[in-house]
Amino acid sequence: MTTQGRPYAGASREARESARREQIIAAGIELFGTQGYRAATVGAICETAGLNKRYFYESFSTLEDLLVEVYERVVADLRAVVLAGGAADAGGSETVTEAQGAEAMAVLRGFMGGFLGWAQENPIFARVHLFEVLGVSARIDELYRRHGRVIGGELADALCVAVSGTVLTGTRRRVLGDLLVGAGIQVVVDWVIGDYQPPRQDLLSEIESTLGWVLTAGAIGEG
Repeated sequence: MTTQGRPYAGASREARESARREQIIAAGIELFGTQGYRAATVGAICETAGLNKRYFYESFSTLEDLLVEVYERVVADLRAVVLAGGAADAGGSETVTEAQGAEAMAVLRGFMGGFLGWAQENPIFARVHLFEVLGVSARIDELYRRHGRVIGGELADALCVAVSGTVLTGTRRRVLGDLLVGAGIQVVVDWVIGDYQPPRQDLLSEIESTLGWVLTAGAIGEG
């Protein structure tokens, strides 16, 4: 005895349902990232997906449920990029790499370079992450904060290992993670709203100079 649905056109019922779900998610990403979540409707999602409206409720109960799935996909993509260290932008300048704290600067530049590149190359994903999930509901707000805490903690760990090989724990790890994620989001939001000006490499150089000043000031303060 089998639990699979009757095959149709060579595909099981489960496979067809999964394919329809993916079509709806793709349509959600497209509409939420272009028209905006608040302007989207179930009908518009299904029209974009090329499906009858009844198929929406086969996978999701509400538009907010779809937003949760869309956001999970978007933030997973962003997380992979920023934790990879923005390899395409991790070179840095000679002045930075020769300065004290070069390891920390490389991690920070990799994070910001990756985040900026992701936002510019994926404007639909970026709109969902930076704007469309904000203020929707307490449920979405908590999802947003939870992902921020997880990514922030991972970035804090990467920074700590690069600098000293130790592991941060407790409150300091969370505060450092909040600082990294919060500052990163603010810089990227301003940059996107400003039509990606100044150019990415110019902005990265300015970020490097500013962070270099902060690291130098910290070293002097400890002296």
